[in-house]
Amino acid sequence: MPYMRNYRGDFHRARQDHPDWPSVISEGDSWFSYELRGNIVDRLDDPTDSAPNNQQRWALLRLEQSGDEIVEILSGGQRAYLREKVFETFDDIDVLLFSAGGNDIIGPDILPLLRPYEDRDLPIEDRFEMAAVDRRLGMIEGLYRELIDLCAATQPTLEIYTHGYDYPTNLGEPARLVKFRVAGPWILPHFETRGYGGKPELQREMLRYLVDRFNTVLADLDAEHAAFHHVDVRGVVGDHWADEIHPNRTAAKRIAERFHTPLKAKFPGLL
Repeated sequence: MPYMRNYRGDFHRARQDHPDWPSVISEGDSWFSYELRGNIVDRLDDPTDSAPNNQQRWALLRLEQSGDEIVEILSGGQRAYLREKVFETFDDIDVLLFSAGGNDIIGPDILPLLRPYEDRDLPIEDRFEMAAVDRRLGMIEGLYRELIDLCAATQPTLEIYTHGYDYPTNLGEPARLVKFRVAGPWILPHFETRGYGGKPELQREMLRYLVDRFNTVLADLDAEHAAFHHVDVRGVVGDHWADEIHPNRTAAKRIAERFHTPLKAKFPGLL
């Protein structure tokens, strides 16, 4: 049976027993929390998948939750908890691992972004309600800026590491437990509602466009803020999707490896 971590207990114990270890917070959506021992933070924390003795030399507090959107994380109670219970309680957090925006741009809220299908050659932009796409991306960018400002105000030495997701290719596949559907699909039904059913190549091209636009937002923030790091994971998942929008264990390990380089550069003894 897998070892079940007590993340809050481990975090406080590691800080007490190893004050030289970096303090790390992970916050975000299902890319950081999906599937027991199979998501990105699991792979970062224990790449051998044989806890408890192989966890990294860090104090890690995990706050992520499947289904979270960036607007939820950075508003209301979740923002207040992050500010009051974490950032204002501990004045020496070194790293924030952050995963958010995918549910906002290529998840269950994609429908308002799609124009009805037209059976003619069109530039990819003309398949979208571009005012809605620009507005959605502007909202996401604004919330990332709110996160940067919040960190700078409360944790001036903290480094943020985030990612921009990958191109979904397994459209229509729900999340399953054993063989039973437990959630999803999140994207394909909305494409079908707008008339794109039976056109998988066009669906994938449209999703590539949205993922690229989102990554451009993060890359621009990376160039603007020294403490903000965009980890580009496009093309990493390949065919290794667990369902429509989540990487499987193999892909999660590959994505975790993309985080290793900037983290090791900053904290050589960490990983």
